[in-house]
Amino acid sequence: MIYSNFTGRVAKQAKVIDGVNGQFLSMDMAVNDYSKGEETTQWVRVQSSDPAHLKLVEYFTKGRILTIQGNVKIDQWEGKDGTPHAQLRVHAKFIDFLNIGKKQEGANVAANAATDSNVPDAPTDTPKEKKDDLPF
Repeated sequence: MIYSNFTGRVAKQAKVIDGVNGQFLSMDMAVNDYSKGEETTQWVRVQSSDPAHLKLVEYFTKGRILTIQGNVKIDQWEGKDGTPHAQLRVHAKFIDFLNIGKKQEGANVAANAATDSNVPDAPTDTPKEKKDDLPF
């Protein structure tokens, strides 16, 4: 068994499907990888029969960033023309929401900072450490 942990974006609204063994959640996720200056996208099908996940299906909307932990399977089949296909599938044990703000004009902006004028701006740079201030 392969157990994986990954972060990605929901590709389209998740749905609940009635299966032979009961209901289960199904959604496709896009997981981006940045390597040698190039971006590639890996598509992962996420499924779960956990009742808590089924109750949250309305919040698994397109573009939502999630971290998924679960067991990995690779489904393989042949197309009508004989072409082999493979789909990475994860049976989710844990699904966590990531709240990193809204993307606006090429920059990440905190969701509440855009709506609440009383929230002070976050500092843009941190102070430099001095070598003689180190505790050791």
